[in-house]
Amino acid sequence: MSEQLLREILHKVSNIESDQQSMKSEMLSMKPEMQSMRSDMQAMKSEIQAIKETQGLMQSQLDETNTIVRAIRDRQEETDAKLDALSMDVHQLRGDFVRLKEGQERYEKILEKLSLRSIEQETDISALWRAK
Repeated sequence: MSEQLLREILHKVSNIESDQQSMKSEMLSMKPEMQSMRSDMQAMKSEIQAIKETQGLMQSQLDETNTIVRAIRDRQEETDAKLDALSMDVHQLRGDFVRLKEGQERYEKILEKLSLRSIEQETDISALWRAK
């Protein structure tokens, strides 16, 4: 029985050794795959870093663009205010012009009446001189 037990133990030890060899073989075959995975991970890290740098550059350009847009908007508001002021000045000048034109028309009518009256008076004076 002891010999039988030894054989079983020997058989089990042989199986364990065989399993260990198989595992070693599998581990050795996994090493290149792991190396490949490490290489892929390193490439991915590089790509991620490049993406982060690009994103940082894009963010700074976006900030600059926003600053420019705000400056343009502020200038546009200033321009709109100036345009409104000019528009009000034009309306005021137009009103002044209309009032001046109306005044000129009144003065022209008065001048016309005075001219007619002056002509009538000259006619009357001439008639009086002739009648003398």
